[in-house]
This record gives sequence, structure tokens and C-alpha cells, in this order.
Amino acid sequence: MDCKMDRKRDGHVDCSEEKKFVGAINNKLSVQQKKYIEGTPFWWFPMLTDSVTISRKLLSLLCYNWVERRGGFHIGGQVVEFNLLDVCLGLGLRVLVERIDLNETILDNDSLNIFGSETVTVKLIYDYLLKYDDDVGGVEVFCRIYILLGISKFLLPNKKGSVFPIIFKIVDDMDNIDKYNWGTLVYEYLVSSLCIASLGLKNESSAKHFDVVGCVYLLHFRCRMNKFPRLLHWMNVRVGDKVIRSAFDKNMCVVDVSVSDEELHHDVVKEAFKQFGTGYRNEEKNDNEEVLRLIEYEEGEIAGMEHSIFELEEMVAKCTGEVGNEDPPNDACVEDVFDDDDDGDDEMAL
Repeated sequence: MDCKMDRKRDGHVDCSEEKKFVGAINNKLSVQQKKYIEGTPFWWFPMLTDSVTISRKLLSLLCYNWVERRGGFHIGGQVVEFNLLDVCLGLGLRVLVERIDLNETILDNDSLNIFGSETVTVKLIYDYLLKYDDDVGGVEVFCRIYILLGISKFLLPNKKGSVFPIIFKIVDDMDNIDKYNWGTLVYEYLVSSLCIASLGLKNESSAKHFDVVGCVYLLHFRCRMNKFPRLLHWMNVRVGDKVIRSAFDKNMCVVDVSVSDEELHHDVVKEAFKQFGTGYRNEEKNDNEEVLRLIEYEEGEIAGMEHSIFELEEMVAKCTGEVGNEDPPNDACVEDVFDDDDDGDDEMAL
């Protein structure tokens, strides 16, 4: 996600990310294409929906509280580490084996030659996939370009919307795409942007706008959930700004990564936990109980508001039906139910 934050708007982020990748392309996938993608490290791409969001207030607070030298967030008098195990659990990506150099220059390969352009953008790839003829191109070519789009748009987005050339080379060899250290690449890319964003927030003389690039959704995956990767749970959970502010005010956070037995059944988690899990507890249920209670409370508040809106709609319909032809409409029957304050949920979408 490429997000632009405006310092004049308290706790808000102006996000330029388009939603159309998730809805349009995933709805287009055939059974054969889904089966092919299931055999890659990005098997969960087709499960992404338009509901993937992150609270603007959360992102703003986390950026401000980022401590570069410690690699974590300053919360409640301590630094909560953000590390490779978080990435593995959040996205299901490997955090070991062969590294990827994003600056490597690629002049010629099959996937790049499809577009015949030195600079290939996410939009160009998206348009190509929408018009793709399965009967002509085949399943493998489509899936290569689809994964290229997912990586470039969701994991490694940038301000220009361009695609790193090395990714073309990697997707050309789908048989070996799982040998790469995707998790570390995504982690380092996001952390680099966090460092710049944090400096901008703390520097009064800096420009009014600055960018946050990378998979920012990773920043709220620490709580242990019953889905893997954890993204598949959090993309359906709406955490409001009231909950975020309350958690920060009460210094509530999940300090240690809790890994469940179910998650350890996945090879990528087992591999990562063996290397990086020495200091982490294995499934301690009390770690995030208070945070989960806050989330449940917020969801209850939302449900209550929806019920109130439904009752108001019924009242409006009744008032409208009772107005006679002789009397002018009574505007007092309908009140503005939307309170324009600063406490509403404010989220950014994929």
C-alpha cells in the first residue's frame, strides 16, 4: 500500500491505493488458475477481499512511536519489537533462505517482454489481466503475471506504481519461486518506510506530506488468531479509532508473539520459529485477552449503531407515510443521526 499522510489532518491518512485489484481480478480467476496459485507461496492472494483495511489512527500512532534503533514501537514505557516472525505469521511467507536484491537490473526476460516497456506499472499489468484470453495465453502465463501484480501492489508498492524488474525474473521461474526469502524482503521494505515516516512526523520543519509504502497491514497482526496466515482473520475485523486510542492510552499491547500449535503445523512457521522463536512464548492465551475484549466491545457498539439506524429508518418511513396532502412535510420527524465528530472510525482500504 502506498499511503500519503497529511499532517494537517489529525490522525488521518490520505490513501491513494486503488481497490480494484482485489475485486475485479480475483472474481475473474478460473478453477485452474486458483489451483495453480495454490502451489505457490502466495496461495492466499485469491482470498483477499476489498475489506482489507487498517485504522488511520493506528498507522499514525505507530509511525510516530516507531523506534528505529530498537526495531519496534514505543508503547507503555517499553519497546514492542516488530520482527520477522510477525511477517511469517501475518503473511505466511518464508523468512529464511535466498535473499532478493530489489536493485538488481534485468534487461530481458519473458514476463517483461510481454509489456514491451522499460517501466511497467501496476495499472498496465492490471489492464493486461482484465483483457487476458485464457484460450490464447494459457494458465501459467496468467498466473505468473497475477502473482507479479499481487507482489507489486500488496507487498511491495511504491509511489510511482512501478514494478521492480527483479520480480519479473523471479516469476519467470515459477518452479523455484518458493526458495526465496519473501518475508525478509517485505519486512525490510516496510521498516525502511516506517523509519522515514516516523522522522517526518517528529520533525516540525519537514514537509506537510510524506509517504508510507509497504504492506502496512502487517502492523496489527500480532494477536494470535485461528486462521493462517493471520491476514485472513484481520481483513474481516474492523477495529475502530476508539479502541485504538483506548489501547494506547491504557498502554495495552501484545508484547510477545504467541504461536499456536495449529500455526506450527505449517512448514514456514516451523522453520521461522526454530530460528527466531527462542524468546517467544508458544500459545499463551492470556497475552491478548484484554485487546480482544476491546475489539469485541467495539464490534458490539457497531452492531448497536446499526440497530439504531434500522429503527430510525422505520420511523422515517412511518412519518413519511403519515404526512397528508394538506400539510407540508414535517422535517422534525427526521433528525440527523450522523454526528460529525472526531471519534468515528476512519480506515484505509486495500
